[in-house]
Amino acid sequence: MNKGAETTVKALRDQLLAAREERNLSKLRNVEDGLRQLGKVGYRCCLVDFDHCRLRYYVRLLGYEQARVKVQIEFPIALDVDPVQWLPLSHLADYEEAENTYSIRRIYEGMAHYIQQKSPTLQRGAVRLGLKPLKRYEAEKTETESRNGRGWFYLASALLLIAVGVLFYMQMGKVFF
Repeated sequence: MNKGAETTVKALRDQLLAAREERNLSKLRNVEDGLRQLGKVGYRCCLVDFDHCRLRYYVRLLGYEQARVKVQIEFPIALDVDPVQWLPLSHLADYEEAENTYSIRRIYEGMAHYIQQKSPTLQRGAVRLGLKPLKRYEAEKTETESRNGRGWFYLASALLLIAVGVLFYMQMGKVFF
């Protein structure tokens, strides 16, 4: 599947860890060169979500620049996410590495010291293929805001009814006593 690749994501991730621990700039440059080479051959791997310990997307590497790997999301197709993303190497794994939750947890344990976010932030998609982008976040936000607005309305109505009841009770008390 990854013919023409001289290295793997796992090997480069291990080299990155060693370069950081040893503070070795030449090893870091080797990692960068390896990522560029994987991008040239269209290396396929997985994007993992350490927060939920699961494989999130199957991706194809496109390149490397400024400490980020350029990937194209291949599967599952998500209309609300931009198909091309810039991600850290730490969140990429070879297919055989992301087989199960235990494997993903082991990757995280090895990289935990260097990972800033357990779940990578993905760029939202723009209008593609003539389709309107999904506005799930905006719909959820509007729904939540309307629920909050309704809650305040019900609370104010209940307080008003209680106040009217208390006033009515006080007026009735003056009439009967």
